[in-house]
Formats: sequence, structure tokens, C-alpha cells
Amino acid sequence: MKFKDTPKQKELVSLQSSNATHIMAYGGSRSGKTTRQLKSIIIRASKVESKHLILRDKFNQAKTSIWLDSLPKVFKNFFPDLWYEENKTDYFIKLANGSEIWIAGLDDSIRVEKILGKEYSTIYFNECSQIKYSSVVVALSRLAEKNSLKKKCYYDMNPPSKKHWS
Repeated sequence: MKFKDTPKQKELVSLQSSNATHIMAYGGSRSGKTTRQLKSIIIRASKVESKHLILRDKFNQAKTSIWLDSLPKVFKNFFPDLWYEENKTDYFIKLANGSEIWIAGLDDSIRVEKILGKEYSTIYFNECSQIKYSSVVVALSRLAEKNSLKKKCYYDMNPPSKKHWS
């Protein structure tokens, strides 16, 4: 299947490859925001052994939308030959080079403690309009993995009210 980026998706790809640390994708549902952010994370993870974190407000939302739907589709459509192994207990994917892509929700304190005990090269706040700013601040303290990758923080959301922290 051939995919053609929209102008907005091309702009996002350009931002992802820039020196920017914080990158927001916004727009309506089904606009490709999550797909493009996940594709970028997989590319980054493939470059050097590293850890990457994908967060949603609730773990069940992360599991349903990212783990069971979007992430497998991105691997199938963009990286069909890239080997990876799923850890279905702790919800992370391990690539052949040792990189890990973790999926988590911010609603389970034990899981959050386990996740936030590590350092990451990328943190992705999926549907950040549902995430409290205080949770974002805590998670951002873990964007500190020591390797050659520039640390990146990705966000996406459907347009929220103008009062939202984002």
C-alpha cells in the first residue's frame, strides 16, 4: 500500500527532523497524527539502542488505541521487514538492536513508577489534551537517556479549548 503525505504531514516530518525538542501535531481525528509520530519513533529507535515512551492519560486507552491498533499497523505498513518482539506483560516492544518502545498510561501509580524509573530518548504524549500538565512535567524529567540521539518530545491532540495547557 502506497502512502502519500498531506502538506500538514510533510510539515510534521520536517519538524521531527529539525533541531526542535518539542513537536506538536494537531488536527482532526483520522488525520495521521499518531501514525506519523509512531513512524518517527520507530525510525529513531532503529538508529541507535535507545528507549522511547508513549503515554496516554489512561493505560486502557493506550493499550486499545496504540498497542492493539496503531503501532501494529505502522510496523506492517511502513516497516514490514523490521524484526521486533512484543512484551505483553510490561507492554513494550524490543527491536533487534536492543531499543525499546514502551506504552503506558498515567492512571496506574505502580506502572508509572516503573516507567518513570527509566530514562528515554523520546517521550510521546498521545492525545495530550486529556493529560494533566503536572503529569507531563513529571514525565519530561525522564527525557534524559544518554546516547547520540537528540532528545525529542512529541505531542498530539485534537484541537482543545484555548484554556488548555498545550
